[in-house]
Amino acid sequence: MTDYTESQVDAQLNAYFAKRQADRAARVRAFLDSLTPRERALFQDAAVMGYVRGSLHPRGEEIPLNADIVAAIKADVVNACFVYPDLYPAVATIERCPGFPEKCPNLRRVPADPPKHDGGVRCGCADDPDEEAL
Repeated sequence: MTDYTESQVDAQLNAYFAKRQADRAARVRAFLDSLTPRERALFQDAAVMGYVRGSLHPRGEEIPLNADIVAAIKADVVNACFVYPDLYPAVATIERCPGFPEKCPNLRRVPADPPKHDGGVRCGCADDPDEEAL
């Protein structure tokens, strides 16, 4: 058996943890890069809304199971996305234009609003006809 000093063990563990962290980051990048622009937008909207809803959960209360969350919250989350179409354009455009984004005849620019979102496009099919299309 090798007699390791504490500093050798610490160095090996640090190297191992750094490699695992880099592997996880590469796996996440590969997954996100494999998404279509529409999937990426839906993923972003869901992640942001999940964070927002989670931050509203009262501290100290038990968090329900996934199925209970989905049953109780999904309508509320979708409604919140519809109320703020500029913040959640991927979700908000689903009901308005099933061809979004590739076949939507009324694309509208969404200016970037850091740190909330990076901007992009949304469907304008339900907008007032006076608004300027792309």
